[in-house]
Amino acid sequence: MTARKKYAAGSFLALVLAAVCLAVLFLPQCLAKQPLFTGAERYTFYSVHQSSQALITVVPSEEAARTRRQVTGYTGESAQYRDAADAFAQAKKYGARLVAEQTSADVTDYYYYAPCLGGGIRVGGRRVNLHVAVRGEGAAVGYPLIFGGY
Repeated sequence: MTARKKYAAGSFLALVLAAVCLAVLFLPQCLAKQPLFTGAERYTFYSVHQSSQALITVVPSEEAARTRRQVTGYTGESAQYRDAADAFAQAKKYGARLVAEQTSADVTDYYYYAPCLGGGIRVGGRRVNLHVAVRGEGAAVGYPLIFGGY
């Protein structure tokens, strides 16, 4: 084998090894993309913008994990529950502290900040990153806010 062929074979091997290393580093992160909230009936994923201008993808519970992994430009999500207690349990799961509350028409909004989720937006001058909206017996929970209405 000539020196040139040995160099080419070594370069190819190095390239394959680098690709394997990258796959080992990034594959678990890609596969680990699960919805933030558990046990909901329906999930909404936001992408591209972290505002009401976000692209919105709504899916039933059984499609949530797959859809979450496929969303490009993920900026947040929300989940709907028949029982408001289940939505509040999600806020508790993340150790969120209540920042503000307001009622408008038939919906009461609870704005939280959960340090473990990071990020957030300003609502009334305060940083929030978790939102629970309650209507009747049901509720939705969202990160950083619920967009597209509830």
